[in-house]
Amino acid sequence: MKKITVANYKQDAYYAPIVRAVENLLREKGFVAPVELFIRMDLLSPEAAEDWRRGRISYLERVIRCNLSKASRILSILRMHAHDSDLKPSLTVYKRWTKGSRPLLRFSKTGDHNVEEAYARHFVSPRKKGCPFEEGAIEVGNSAAILPAQGSSVRREAKAQGHESRGKLRLPMRRWRKKRRSVAASMRV
Repeated sequence: MKKITVANYKQDAYYAPIVRAVENLLREKGFVAPVELFIRMDLLSPEAAEDWRRGRISYLERVIRCNLSKASRILSILRMHAHDSDLKPSLTVYKRWTKGSRPLLRFSKTGDHNVEEAYARHFVSPRKKGCPFEEGAIEVGNSAAILPAQGSSVRREAKAQGHESRGKLRLPMRRWRKKRRSVAASMRV
């Protein structure tokens, strides 16, 4: 195998499957994560990825169904294709899906900084999720439907109609329940 460069990466055997998987991920999620890419290319089972996320597997490369040079080659091609597609790189922190302490997950056995960074680097589309062609449109079957924006205006309308809301970032659930109980108790008196 020749070394992957900007000049020859499009002729590589893995280029076409990577591009197909990247397009599908961008259409569905609006970003590309290397872990998701390996799942789409059938080099990583979703069950093994979940076991790794829960801390049952010490490092991700242990369960990837290819040798490390192939995995490194795929990550290099992904990075170059993402650059040519104007996708924005975004480093993501992977923490264990457990209760209590949530230590960082490892991708490689050696823990090499460059390898860990390559696996943790997501590529985000500058367009909205599911909107490859028109701004604000989502493709549904053969037609495009414009969706209304939802967000704080929807919450404000619900509050104006008297619906109770704890607010997304204001109070943790436990404190909100406690406050709600104390207000209800004071109203009974």
